[in-house]
This record gives sequence, structure tokens and C-alpha cells, in this order.
Amino acid sequence: MSFLNHWFKKKSTPDEADVYETAFGRYTDAYKSPAQYEAWDRAIENFEKQEYKNALLDFVEYIKGSEPANVLMHDEKLVHFDIWQGSKTIEVRLKNGIVFVECRIASTTQMNIGFMRRLLDLNYELKYVRYGLTDENVIILLFDTLLSDASPYKLYFALKEMAIHADKQDDLLIHEFAFLSPILSGKIVPATQNEIIHKTTYFMRWIDQALQLVDHGRLKIEQYPAANGYIMLALIYKLDYLIRPEGALVDRVEQIHKNYFAQDQKNLQHKLKHMRQELAKLRQLNKDEIAREIYHTVSTFGITTPASPSALNELMDREFHALQWYLDHDYTDYAQAIVEYIAGISLFNYALPLPAKDLLHLLFRATEWAFCTGIRGFTSIVHKGLPDRGAIRVELVRLEKLHQKNYPALVLDHKLLKYDSILAFSYSLLRMIRTLQLQKSK
Repeated sequence: MSFLNHWFKKKSTPDEADVYETAFGRYTDAYKSPAQYEAWDRAIENFEKQEYKNALLDFVEYIKGSEPANVLMHDEKLVHFDIWQGSKTIEVRLKNGIVFVECRIASTTQMNIGFMRRLLDLNYELKYVRYGLTDENVIILLFDTLLSDASPYKLYFALKEMAIHADKQDDLLIHEFAFLSPILSGKIVPATQNEIIHKTTYFMRWIDQALQLVDHGRLKIEQYPAANGYIMLALIYKLDYLIRPEGALVDRVEQIHKNYFAQDQKNLQHKLKHMRQELAKLRQLNKDEIAREIYHTVSTFGITTPASPSALNELMDREFHALQWYLDHDYTDYAQAIVEYIAGISLFNYALPLPAKDLLHLLFRATEWAFCTGIRGFTSIVHKGLPDRGAIRVELVRLEKLHQKNYPALVLDHKLLKYDSILAFSYSLLRMIRTLQLQKSK
């Protein structure tokens, strides 16, 4: 994961101790610049002309992100460069007409049978890369291909598989096998103490609030399992987007999501019971255990998949129908959870069109305004517990101007928004997003 998404600039006094810079959500490489797309076109053209080395160098330009740098070129003539992905560095070098790619995962002190079997099983799951072991007992991921076979498409999917697998599996393997020692080679930037304190506080507070509602809310989990499912799912997506934990902690959040949506024979009550147990375990972590997983990294490849506007619209249409019942019966806490669930799962699963992404971010600025006041660069869009119409309109005008060049049909209809409550605003904001024309200009 990465902190390339949004860095905010401080607008308040410099001596405030409770503010810090941060980023939100999962890193994605879906938002490329025109220069990157041009580099991709050149790479394809050069590969088809059999100018393979030039194609490889153009491919490097394509995967380069914005600041901070995610690619380090050691030698352009020999084509030797590194790619950063979370806690891992991936080394790519061209030698004797072969592209060699390697990533160091962990070191081991013993050849445990269960561990070696685990690597074999993982190899079976991989399409392009494979596990290996060096003479120094270092576990590595490997990929190699003839330069003449190294099309930009093949390189992209092979490097992405290695990058995402390496950044995730090192934590899982080390957690499973205690005799493994981690190798941290990526760009890791420690969070400030203020950020750690702020995020740790809200991590625990939000879990407490959700479990309190599940255990003692108006709709009991035995009679209304779906309602309580929304409460817990909205929580994990909020933790993922706003707290943005790394390492083993984000793996646990992802596993809760996977278990709930797994196509298995377990009924909803069983899944909710398991989810509640896992959330309780997260709440039992002490502050130091949470703090260890709050830091920033640099990445090259994202795990969220680009989504068309229709994917978001289908999700909203489906959930709006369920949400209306809770509004009609004045179950406001559960209705708010569905609103946050829609925003959260969209940001969790998809690389959305940028206007939709920024508007969902605005939604969280309203629903979690207290959390956001501790983050540098935010002006409040909530005043005395109610949405601030003036501040929100300023943000909407800014976003419309920001995105209209790439989305010429984008029109944010302010008249659709309601300001009677946080719930009214956040729900009406979703309904406004549903009306948007999000086709990108060519």
C-alpha cells in the first residue's frame, strides 16, 4: 500500500499539536497521467518493432508514479532498476537477453516440512512467479523471461503478481511460522506520534461503538441479522479507509471481509457471529500492537480494480432499496450504517472514477467530522453537529472545477442535497452521485 493518494496542506496555525498529514484508502495505480499512457503506447510500438530494450525502458516510464518516487533506476544502459511495493523491494535486471526479477521475502533458520509444503502450495496458486530459496536460506520470489518475450502486458501482470503477493504474504508467512525473520526492504515512512495516537484512539472507539450497537441496539442480531451485518461491515471498511492500517492488521480486516462474502455453506448468523468474534479480537489489541501497524509506504501496483460508473450505480440501487425500510421505521443508526457501507465497500473494492471517489471522501468528512478535525488540511464541513451548507458548497464547486476537464459532463446538482442531519446529507450525497455522468473524455 502507499501514501500517494492525497497529501493535505495545513491551513491553520503551525503550533497546533493535534494535527498531522495523512492519506486515505488503498493505493491504486489506475489513475495514470497522460505521460504514462504515452509511455505505454511507445512500449507497445517498440515491442512490435522488435526494439525490445527500448520497450522495456518505456515500460519503466509507464509504471512510474508521482512523488514520492516508486522506481529507482540503477543503470539505464544495462536496464537495472528497483520497484517499491509496501515493505518490499523488487529488483529487475536485464542480463544476456533475459529479464530477471527477484524479491526477497524472509530468511529462515530451518527447513520445516510444513513450511516447505506451504511454499509449494503457494507456487501452485501463482501464474507468473515462483518461490525459491537462496544458498543463504533466504526465501525469494522469482520471475524470468526472454527479453523478446517480455511484452508490456506480460511484464505488467507478472510484476503486479509478484509485488502484491510479496507485500502480503511476508506478513502471513511470518505470522504462521515463527522461525522466519522478516526482510523489510521497501520504503517505509513512520507515522508521526500525533497520527498514531489519533488513529489508535479512533480505531478502538469505532469498534466499541459498533459492538455496542450490535449487542444492545434496537434491532437484535437474532431477528435482524442483515441490519447488524451492515453495522460491522461499515466498521471494517471505515477502519480500512480512514485508519488505513498496514501489515498484519490490514490482513485481518481483509480476512473478515472475505469470510463474510465467501461462497460457502455457512449461514448468515454463523458468519455474523464469527465477524463479531474477530472484531472483539481486534479490540483486544493493545495500543502498541495497533501503533506498530500505522505507518506509510510507497507502492507501484494497487489491488483495487478499476470500476465503471455502472458498477457503483448497481451497488447503490440495490442498497437504496434496503435502506428505505430503515428510514421508514426510524432506525437511523442502521440507515447511517448502510450509507457508510455503500461508500466504504466501494472504496474498498474499486478504483472509482475520480469525481465519485472524491465525493465519497467528502461523505466521510461529514459522517466522521470529529476524526477529520485532527487531520491537517481539513476545513470543517460540519457546524454544531449539522452539515455546513456553505462549506459543503465550496467543496462541491472546487471538485466540479477540478474534474470537469476530464469529465466534461460532470454537473453537481446542489439542490439534491439535504442538510437536516448528517444522515440526510450523506444519503442525499449518495443519491446525487447516482445522477452523475462519469464518462471520461477521450
